Amino acid sequence: MILDRLELQNFKRFRHEEIKFHDGITGILGNNGTGKSSLVQAIFFALYGVQATGISADYIVSSFASPKEKCEVRLDFRIGGDEYTVVRTFKKGKTVSHDASFHKNGKLMATGVSPVETEVKRTLGMGPVDFKNTIYAGQKDLLTLLENTPGKRKEWFQKALGIDYLKNGSDVVLKEQIDAKAGELQRKEGELAAMAGRQSEEELANLAASITTFHAAIAEHGKVKELRKKERAELDEKQKVLTERKLAYSRLLQQQQNIVKERDADTLAAKKLEAQIAILAEEDAEYHRIEKTAGSYEKVKGRLDAMRETKNEHLRINAELGFATREIADLTARAEKQRAMITALDADVQKKAGLITQIRTGLGAGEIAEDRLESAVSFRLAEINKLTGTLATRLERYTEEREKIAADQKTIRDAGADGTCPLCRQKLGEHFGSIEAEFSTKLQELEGKAVADLERQEKLVKEKAGIEALRPALDMVRTLAEKLRQKPVYEEELTGLTVKQQKKADDQKALTESLAKLAYNDEAFKACEKESAEVQKVQHRFIELGRKIGHGLMAKEQLAGLTAKIAGRNAELTRLADEIKAVTFNPAEAEKIEAAITATDTALRDEEIVIAGATKDLRFTEEKIAEYKRATDQIAGLQKQAGELIDEIELLKLTRTLIAEYVIYLMQVVRSRLEGEVSRIISEITGGRYEQVLLDEDFNLLVRDIDNDFPIDRFSGGEQDDIAVALRIALSRYLAELHQVHESTFLIFDEIFGSQDEERRSNLLTALRTQESRFPQILLISHIAEMQGEFESTLQIEMGADNASRVKEV
Repeated sequence: MILDRLELQNFKRFRHEEIKFHDGITGILGNNGTGKSSLVQAIFFALYGVQATGISADYIVSSFASPKEKCEVRLDFRIGGDEYTVVRTFKKGKTVSHDASFHKNGKLMATGVSPVETEVKRTLGMGPVDFKNTIYAGQKDLLTLLENTPGKRKEWFQKALGIDYLKNGSDVVLKEQIDAKAGELQRKEGELAAMAGRQSEEELANLAASITTFHAAIAEHGKVKELRKKERAELDEKQKVLTERKLAYSRLLQQQQNIVKERDADTLAAKKLEAQIAILAEEDAEYHRIEKTAGSYEKVKGRLDAMRETKNEHLRINAELGFATREIADLTARAEKQRAMITALDADVQKKAGLITQIRTGLGAGEIAEDRLESAVSFRLAEINKLTGTLATRLERYTEEREKIAADQKTIRDAGADGTCPLCRQKLGEHFGSIEAEFSTKLQELEGKAVADLERQEKLVKEKAGIEALRPALDMVRTLAEKLRQKPVYEEELTGLTVKQQKKADDQKALTESLAKLAYNDEAFKACEKESAEVQKVQHRFIELGRKIGHGLMAKEQLAGLTAKIAGRNAELTRLADEIKAVTFNPAEAEKIEAAITATDTALRDEEIVIAGATKDLRFTEEKIAEYKRATDQIAGLQKQAGELIDEIELLKLTRTLIAEYVIYLMQVVRSRLEGEVSRIISEITGGRYEQVLLDEDFNLLVRDIDNDFPIDRFSGGEQDDIAVALRIALSRYLAELHQVHESTFLIFDEIFGSQDEERRSNLLTALRTQESRFPQILLISHIAEMQGEFESTLQIEMGADNASRVKEV
């Protein structure tokens, strides 16, 4: 197996890195904590998942990854002529998301965590533990191989080869099974002792005798029960005859009672009808007396409806009149407000004229159009600024000229009358005085010009301040002009309000005239309303009396019918009295038979209770006997199980012994194979100086030097390193062959240079280079920066300011 490329995305400290592997020895260098060993964990993670890394799933995804981001590792490798790629992703939030894919020569072979793990194991020929022991060696591995404590190397080899699990794991499992079987045997023996103590032959004989007694009692009471049942049947026949007579007697009595109730109800109804008919004469007289008044209701109602319509119209006109009055008041108020606003604008006209005069005066101009005032101010300010700039420039020039003349004057003075003019290079002589006077004249002229310009500049500053002071007046003129533009609008609105006010006044007058013409009288309306209510009451009474008079005629007809019914029911009662006398039924005889039946039923129940009790005791006794028999069978079964447990315990003890012996045999085989492999490798490393290595039963090393075998502590530190590396490589070769892996593969040594000096580190590298034919790729992890130039290629691991690690090939 040869590594080609490793790509990391949000894996531990790595944000996004891509590493390409080369043949030969590759150094992986960096300070502690930068993530050197994380590259090895990434390889294990890609191939076998989280558990193979030996770290918690909480630390797989980078801490700087966002909650939505996931960790992804891709590993490209070769075996023989085939190219493989395994990609694994992992994310842990509220739920764990773990996925993987496996490709061979670009073709997808498996997806999903379990299928990919199966495909990787099939391709590499081993699981994660064997794979790690084959290709990875840590610093502790080499230290353990050089350990002098007896048995330490043997324990390490047993663990690396998986034999410790076979030895210790099987020993623990078998001991647990033996202890469990022994405990179960003790429980079975306890159950046997308890069940044997509960068995009694005498009690079993007593139970069998009780069964005979219970059968005899059940048979005796059964005979008595049959006699009572016969007596009960005879009483049932007698009761049946009496029951038929009692039913006929009861039926006649019920008929008699029903007819009496019906006759009494008819008699009461007849009396009520007679009372109604007696009252009917008075109501008939009242009916004819109010007939005329009731007939006038429709006329009175029509008059009330006409007056109600007049009232509604009166209320409507009154409401419209009130609305018109309110609108007139509102329009009047709005018109007054508009007049006040127009009056205020007239005052603003005067104020605006005064401000315009002030601005014109400030500008020193005559008649300037109102719309040009602001531009005139801006123009004058621009002129002042321009003139001020010109004057400032001229003053600067005057100053420069004065300074130049003063410098020339000083030069002439320093030269004196006998000196040479620095300008024309001639003798000053008699010209010295005239030149001095000329300089003074020029200086006075310049001084005069400067004073005049300063006076002009001060005037311009004052004028500018005065014009700047006109700015608020200009702003006020602009504001007043805007307000005055609203005057025509206000005047137009006032005209509209006046027109509306006049129209509403006309509407008010028309409504007042309509109200007078309607002539509605509220008292007359209330009187008519009262009269209508009284006539309506008379009409209702008239209708009610008519209905009662109609009912009175029906009552007379009903009274005649009830009288006939009462006579018929009296005749029926006479007939029923004769039939009741004819029925021969004696209630005392019926009571006597019922008492006899009750006594018989009681005696019958007593017999059934006795029989049920005896039957229950019989069943209990039979179950007790069956329980004795089952206990006997259980005792036999427990005895058989106890014997089987004893056999199983002996078998487990034998298995434990055989496995221990097999482990000893297996270690002898491994020791023999490793001796040959270590001897070949140490010969390659040392160039044939040492050709034979022996391992005793505790895996203590003896190296043949000339004709004697010496322990490793006899050799130098560098030679001990060679022996340890040879032994570790021999184990990797042995594990690879054990899993039928015959292709070349890679090795990883983690921090094996920790305690060596420079010479021993160099010797180790030389020893490892001798193994490049079998292991084309050897990765050496170290924190020693000085080793950077010792490898065919170097990967430098550094941590950035963002705490993310980066890989750089140097």
